[in-house]
Amino acid sequence: MIRNIKAAALLLAAMSLSGTAIAERNFALTGGVGTAGGTAEAQIRLNDWVQLRAGGNYLAFDEDVDVDDITYEGELDLSGLGAFVDVHPLGGSFFVSGGAMSGSKSIDLTASSTLPIEIGGVTFTPEQYGQLEGDVSFDDVAPFAGVGFDTTFQGDGHWGFSLMAGAALFGSGDVSLESVGGTLSGQPALEAELEAEEQKIEDEIEDYELYPVLQVGLSYRF
Repeated sequence: MIRNIKAAALLLAAMSLSGTAIAERNFALTGGVGTAGGTAEAQIRLNDWVQLRAGGNYLAFDEDVDVDDITYEGELDLSGLGAFVDVHPLGGSFFVSGGAMSGSKSIDLTASSTLPIEIGGVTFTPEQYGQLEGDVSFDDVAPFAGVGFDTTFQGDGHWGFSLMAGAALFGSGDVSLESVGGTLSGQPALEAELEAEEQKIEDEIEDYELYPVLQVGLSYRF
């Protein structure tokens, strides 16, 4: 939360770098969609080559995570704030972007079955393990780099279009897993295998470490 507040303060500072930005039509608002969910951003053009972009995104969806013979129901939450510098090396619509995404990046996990399952390296009955519950957390701040095309400040019109592709470095996921409601819940024999199972999940989700970001947007220039 504190990091989000700091990020918001930085965004406000960036938006106030030029007191005449709106009057000179160097300010724009953009709405977009993509692999980071829905986005809302503000943009300021400092000159023909450099623009500042900042805003927020929200994404939540369900996705199963299969680890050996266990299927975990996963709920992914990816939401927060971002601040970026877009450099237009040719002075046109093509740009190279760098910045960071801050906020929630997590997956809630639950698994249950009517059959015995192997946890870690030992097989347990449903009565013994009850239900498995856990979460995966990633780094709070994810560095971002990307490239794209943005016509927001090209020409004299109000409307612009943007297309961007890049990646955010979420880091290795940290998994926490527990057994709830089983006869062996909290017992050393099961807890030891849960630790081994956590490592298996971390290996399975390593593809999330570098998260692809594809985004399209429509902007209005003031």
